[in-house]
Amino acid sequence: MVRINWVVALMATTTLWGFTIGVLSREEAAEEFFGKATLWISNNFTWFYTLTQNAWIFVVIFVLFRKRYANIKLGQPDDRPDYSDLVWFTLIFTTGLGTGIFYFGVSEPMYYYRDDSKLLGTATNYIAKIPFMNDDQRANMAMFVTFLHWGLHGWATYILVALTLGVVHYRLGRPLTLRSAFYPIVGDYVNGLFGDLIDSMSIACTTFGLCTSLGLGASSINTILHRMSASIPDDDDNTKSAIIWGITALTTGALVSGLHRGVITFAIVAFSILLALIMILFMLDNTWYLANSFTQQIGTYLQYVILGGFDNDAIAQLNIEFTQNDTHLWGAQGIKQLVETALNKTLADPTTYYSSSPTSFMDTWTVFYWAWWITWAPFVGMFYAKISRGRTIRSLILVGMFAPMFLGFFAISVLGSLGIRMQRIAELALGAAPDWQKGVVNCGALGYLENTPVSADAKKLASELGVYALACRKSTDRILDILEPYKNLTTLLQTLVLLGVILFFVTSADAGAFVDDMIAANGMENPPVLQKVWWSITQGATAQALLSSTKNGLSTLQSVSICAALPYTFALNYMCVALFRAMDETNEDPTYMKMRKGFSTSIVDVFENFHKADGTMATKQASTKDRLLLLLRTILNPRRSLTTAGLELFKPLRLSVLSFGYGLVYLLWILLLALSPLDKGTHTLAWLMYLIFTSITAAVRYNLRKKWYIIGNLMDDFFVCFFFYPFALAQMQLEVESHTGRAVEHGRANFVPANTMKAADD
Repeated sequence: MVRINWVVALMATTTLWGFTIGVLSREEAAEEFFGKATLWISNNFTWFYTLTQNAWIFVVIFVLFRKRYANIKLGQPDDRPDYSDLVWFTLIFTTGLGTGIFYFGVSEPMYYYRDDSKLLGTATNYIAKIPFMNDDQRANMAMFVTFLHWGLHGWATYILVALTLGVVHYRLGRPLTLRSAFYPIVGDYVNGLFGDLIDSMSIACTTFGLCTSLGLGASSINTILHRMSASIPDDDDNTKSAIIWGITALTTGALVSGLHRGVITFAIVAFSILLALIMILFMLDNTWYLANSFTQQIGTYLQYVILGGFDNDAIAQLNIEFTQNDTHLWGAQGIKQLVETALNKTLADPTTYYSSSPTSFMDTWTVFYWAWWITWAPFVGMFYAKISRGRTIRSLILVGMFAPMFLGFFAISVLGSLGIRMQRIAELALGAAPDWQKGVVNCGALGYLENTPVSADAKKLASELGVYALACRKSTDRILDILEPYKNLTTLLQTLVLLGVILFFVTSADAGAFVDDMIAANGMENPPVLQKVWWSITQGATAQALLSSTKNGLSTLQSVSICAALPYTFALNYMCVALFRAMDETNEDPTYMKMRKGFSTSIVDVFENFHKADGTMATKQASTKDRLLLLLRTILNPRRSLTTAGLELFKPLRLSVLSFGYGLVYLLWILLLALSPLDKGTHTLAWLMYLIFTSITAAVRYNLRKKWYIIGNLMDDFFVCFFFYPFALAQMQLEVESHTGRAVEHGRANFVPANTMKAADD
């Protein structure tokens, strides 16, 4: 028997397969679209990603040190953990980290440390978040930025989802699906179309995030196989396709075997392989150098994590205004064209003139990482919640965020430090000094051409000593290159890397397909085999389409991750609210219990029918005409609705001033919006007026809740009013009538007030 939520399954399937077919049929158009979408998101929402990522860290740490929250058990008082501590940590680490540790462990620090601009075609220099005075500091900052991308910001995202789902599922008895995370906010509405949209979006977001890892993993495996056997072509689309479907087959087999026999086995083996690889390198090489490097890098990370976490290249982005023609207040011509026309001269390149950071850094790296973690958060967080029965919130935070983070740091530190050392050896041996201030090397002077050593010295250095100029090598080659000096063990170590890449991804893909299947089955913990196979194949097909159908498949995969993460970022912000409500419900917090009642009507009641506070239908139902009239009046004359609400909050004089100002900013918004085609600056002022307008609406809604002990918070109020202000105003107007019993002229004469609310208030 197939148990499935057909609405969720069809929406997710249509999205993913429609996307796959669309990309395959319109390759160039798809690549161009995602490139433009990524640029638009990074230009407009970098601040949003930055603020939210840091806010989630604060939320998780606050919960950790709040005893009444940290001691909450994910389960009943007598529930014991389903897995041993070691197996639990292994599942957390392998599921959350993925193949990225092998792909980026050496490559990412090298990108920041040295850059062959001719080879890479992108400027990733000037990565220092603080000024550095010598090459040692540059190397240290290269490791810091890598740690930043693999540190608290990512793991906190996972834990936020895991905590919310864990409390709602185990303590409030809701099904283990993503929609349940929003139950503390919207109540039973999660059972309808709203919940279906959340679940389908989660499946799509998960798949796109996993596709990025599958693409990286396929490229890495292809390179490793080529190194082991020259008969296997490197960077070959057919080989990558075979790898993708081979991994998909392994994933499907593990899913069919079940969580305990399949996924756990792969996770334990993958974890053991990574640990063996890192410890062999740590003990076999210069242990004291590696130990010192790790210690120093941890200190640097702790010192600058706040500075780096909030850095978003704001000043460097001025370069966009100096080089593009359609920007901000200057109209269609832009700063560059206007100045050049006025002075009859060409503006200097701002990057060179001011030694600025390249504006591409945040787009290519930090924003991509934040988005990548977010796309993984739905399935990783839900999987963490699934395996954490019997654990406390404190233990989940410590073991699910801090422990894997520091173990990941250790692995990256060993791999990255060995890479930096090898690069220095190559530069010294081949006699080509780098421009360390810019982090640029001349690969031609080092004897390299298109990733390959061609000069006699470079070839001899590589063949006899196993030393390469890593900055001149492909990303997928670098982790293999640092293993070449260990002559007798090289084959063994490269085999460990190959197995590690495969098994780490299979573990993550298993968890992703497992979660997708649970979501589509309304939280059923062991869905039928047919459904497991379907979601596993869908993941493989989506990755295949993205990787093989575009000229720059990996770049497209990154772009898709960034685009998919934006809507889920909003969802995660609401999860913060849901988490605290769920924990307060669990603890029976007196303040919360007093305020747990909601508004008499829902935001969307205007489309259905108005209800009393106790949830029952009004005695006489309002007609469709009357309900739509109410909505129309809030759109055309919001001042009237706000004044009705304000009667319960403010004295006459203050209300008159507020009402006048409210109506004024509304009219200015409409007027300036109408004039915006004439002047781009007018468009900006128009939306400033709208921001003020919705902020006033939210403030009044917030005060109404406080007056009548209605659950919610200011963030709820702001976002509801910002996106749905007519519905919010109608809701506030109805709430006043339900409390006061006073007839309000809004075209809804047949509505019977819910006097129960008045009684409760009294």
